[in-house]
Amino acid sequence: MNKAAAAWLRIRRHIIVIERRHMEVFDGFISAIASEFKIRFHKDAQGSYTTHIEFDNGRSQEVLITLAKDESGDRIINYYSIIGKLKKDLCELYKYCLQLNATLDYGSIALLNDTMILRNSILLKDCDPLRFMKSLSFIAAKADELEEILIKDNIY
Repeated sequence: MNKAAAAWLRIRRHIIVIERRHMEVFDGFISAIASEFKIRFHKDAQGSYTTHIEFDNGRSQEVLITLAKDESGDRIINYYSIIGKLKKDLCELYKYCLQLNATLDYGSIALLNDTMILRNSILLKDCDPLRFMKSLSFIAAKADELEEILIKDNIY
């Protein structure tokens, strides 16, 4: 192995160690949130978490939480919650959603294929338990509210 290949190998190993440390910190943070706020999280094989938030009106909403990097390489926590699947191209619905985006305190409405979602991102380094919970509860509650208004059923 030449010197350049050996150097790249050392760099890759170092990055893998750093990535694992970030995931360990994120896992520890999620564990602390679960314990403090009595919330059940489920971790998948990719390291993402899901949770169901229950509301007083008998409805609930699932939220997906992931750890990723933004364009500049900073670690971010992403929240995703499904509002509903679109059955056809609805220009008025799109217009309503874009107008609503301007009024949301946190997050934004987006489309993933044929699924309307509400999403939000926060910097991991700026995240504390209260900020995490504020984003989690807002995304869950607003996505459920929009699901009830637009879809009528409690599916997600």
